Amino acid sequence: MKPSILSATNLQKTSSPCLGSQRPSAINTPRVLTTNDQGSFRYTKAFGDDTADIADTDAVHWIASLTKFVTTIAVMQCVEKGQLDLDSDIGKVLPEWQDPQILTGFNEKDEPIFRPATKAITLRQVVFILRSYGMAYVFMHPLLTRYQQLQGERPLIQQTVKESYHPFLLFEPGKRWLYSPSLDWAGVAVERVTSMKLGEYMKRHIFDVVSANDITFHLDQREDLRARKAKNWQRVGQSLEEEKNPVMPNPVAEGQGGGGLYATVNEMLKIYHGVLTEKLLRPETIKIMFQPQLKNNVGLDKPDEYPVFVRNAIWNAVPSDVSVSFGLGGLVNIAAVPERRGVNSLTWSGIPNCYWVSQSVLNEMKVLAHSWVNLVDRY
Repeated sequence: MKPSILSATNLQKTSSPCLGSQRPSAINTPRVLTTNDQGSFRYTKAFGDDTADIADTDAVHWIASLTKFVTTIAVMQCVEKGQLDLDSDIGKVLPEWQDPQILTGFNEKDEPIFRPATKAITLRQVVFILRSYGMAYVFMHPLLTRYQQLQGERPLIQQTVKESYHPFLLFEPGKRWLYSPSLDWAGVAVERVTSMKLGEYMKRHIFDVVSANDITFHLDQREDLRARKAKNWQRVGQSLEEEKNPVMPNPVAEGQGGGGLYATVNEMLKIYHGVLTEKLLRPETIKIMFQPQLKNNVGLDKPDEYPVFVRNAIWNAVPSDVSVSFGLGGLVNIAAVPERRGVNSLTWSGIPNCYWVSQSVLNEMKVLAHSWVNLVDRY
């Protein structure tokens, strides 16, 4: 195994100026963990003034889209067992996506105009060529933004996946990449083929396997975790205020695989470590996860066309001049980033400034959990 470019000294030197108590009011407490597959290297650090109340890395965070990687593990386990097939029509499992429709615009009465898609949607497009099947989050495309406005005011995330995300497309499956709630629907697929709630499946086949106990979709059912919940903050002008209207409702009727988990960074690292050590997935599956999957890179080929906050969230500190693709569950940098990431590292982020990076070349995993809901804020 190649020597790590990381060390505890370097991590402390790099992270302390950015995350120390000199930030406004010192109220945020980011947690940083990194380890390797053999457990011979481990760095753990909690920053901020409230760490006396919540020891080290035991604070519970809403990890938002970091949930997607856990859902990817669940889906791939179902693929390994033959319960799901990567290249079959997903409509066989999710009839909501049988004969999909594409939103093309609106008429003079502001009524949506749809046309039938000419291609079926496969599970590979939904999950592993992550979000290339024509769907998108409301904030990622003007047609969806307009559609949402015409539906009236409502929260972005509802009680269930079906209530939250419209079952139609914006373009033909596989035409381009666009960030979407596809992993939420993939979680529903896991429920359909296993006859288990997503949270129940994850507990039995993921959490219990790696002894991860402090993680749940249902914070209302875990008093022990609520007592350690880190507050979410948002920047208002030059000051910070506690988040008044949480993006994720609590309680929720069902676990949402695209962004519903609450967890500590310790428990998340156990899950990532469980992948690196082949406890959760087969070696051949893990190998594929770190390989570029996109045949069509449209949507990831021009990072400067995105708003800054979107670009930073998607590229996750990968320089815009480094080519990227998608693997199974995250962004892959096709070229190495000197002194930062090896080639084909896998990464993703969550709205409260949560991040993870896994380097297959070095067999390392890093997790940062924060509680600022201004995505990719400047700290």
